[in-house]
Amino acid sequence: MKTHAHFLLAALLVITHANTAKAATNQDTITVTGTRFTFPLVQDWIDDFQQTHPGTVFRLVSPRDPAAAQAVIHFTAQRIPQHKEQYQYVAVARYALLPVTNIHSAHAGKSLTVEHLKELYFKREQKNTASEQVVVYNRLEKSCAPVTFAAFYGAAFEDIKGKQVPGDDQQLLKAVQEDPAAVSFNNPGFIYDLRNRKPVHNIAVIPLDLNNNGRLEQEENFYTDLDVLINRLETAPPPGIPIEEVVLSYDRSLEKTQPVIAAWVQYIQREGQTQLHHFGFLTAHPVNAVATK
Repeated sequence: MKTHAHFLLAALLVITHANTAKAATNQDTITVTGTRFTFPLVQDWIDDFQQTHPGTVFRLVSPRDPAAAQAVIHFTAQRIPQHKEQYQYVAVARYALLPVTNIHSAHAGKSLTVEHLKELYFKREQKNTASEQVVVYNRLEKSCAPVTFAAFYGAAFEDIKGKQVPGDDQQLLKAVQEDPAAVSFNNPGFIYDLRNRKPVHNIAVIPLDLNNNGRLEQEENFYTDLDVLINRLETAPPPGIPIEEVVLSYDRSLEKTQPVIAAWVQYIQREGQTQLHHFGFLTAHPVNAVATK
């Protein structure tokens, strides 16, 4: 007959086993958050990495999700003003932002100089005739893409004209698709259908008149196909198009308790770079960049 002590010992063993399993699970669970338009690419990096690390569990959560407070890895797609000393920062991709319009708008098929783009998208004191019969759409949330787009052209998020759309960059694109008078901006991964590499339904890129001669010349028209666009942006990026880094960051101390983090980052920097173009991103560093130690 089992004594009371035997029952206590058995219960203690069960609790110890449960706590050990929980600790192991917590150690191998990586919570990831950040800029949401990077999520299709990040999820692909997760899925591919887990094929060789099946014991690692990832949670990819929206910044609005309460679970984001426990995130150990962050993806940021705007300039980071101040780096934390204990954090590791790794540039893992780059992305462009392009002006877009509804295919039925007055700007479909027409090019803009950079100065005309500024007049169209941003608030000016003088009367702006260029924006008549056009509705500019922007994100309601002060997020990476609109902040980067505005900063590139010497403006602030608050300077972007027009209607503000709740939701993410996909909701912003949807608003443009539904309004024949709409113009906005977005990243190539959403502007283009990733299967046929052409602009999605009802969306056209507004090409830039890079030499300011009033017409769109052949070497300026590289927007009809996503792969053609990526090749141009990587090999001869026009100075009038915003290109920004996607940066992964994490606390360096976690490399001791969760070494799988460093392994995943290493995978992203090597094998993971092959997925960038499929999702409309550019390589982490310019093609002609000189490697430095």
